[in-house]
Amino acid sequence: MAVLDRLWREVETMTPPEGYVVEIIDGRVIMTPQSPTQSNTIRSITRQAERALGEDVPLVFDVAIDFPGETSSAPDVSILDLDAQPRGKRYVCQDVVAAIEVVSSDSDDQDYVTKVAKYGRFGIETYLIIDPFKRVCTLYEGALPTGYAKRSEYAYGQVVEVDLVDGRKFVIDTSGFPVEA
Repeated sequence: MAVLDRLWREVETMTPPEGYVVEIIDGRVIMTPQSPTQSNTIRSITRQAERALGEDVPLVFDVAIDFPGETSSAPDVSILDLDAQPRGKRYVCQDVVAAIEVVSSDSDDQDYVTKVAKYGRFGIETYLIIDPFKRVCTLYEGALPTGYAKRSEYAYGQVVEVDLVDGRKFVIDTSGFPVEA
């Protein structure tokens, strides 16, 4: 794991080409362009969370989260514990109360398989996948060593109620989310 951690730290210091996001997933460096759809969805989520939870809500987007013994990940949006403190340029998975990912392709196993297992195994109690291709949001709640106890789907146009493990709550109105063809 030391080689991947060194590589991750190198990725943190580089400036990817404009419009690209770089992640290391399962030992592979993945550089994907962030589409206007993803960017605008992330912006909408961030604004809605700030309106509901306060402008000072601790949240970050595309910031590395450390997972002990595994490669770090950078969720599109991470809502953090109220007491979370960065460790350098990153946080630890115990600081994350909700991870939100916006699917970047119409056949994305990383968000639907790899990250469901990883985020659940490391105790991130709430994980939301927003899929602009299928026009559906999938909410996972109740982290388990093998994934999550509960899975709910919401079609675009519906409101997703997010209950955070620390008692905070907010809703995400999906009716204005952009879609992919």
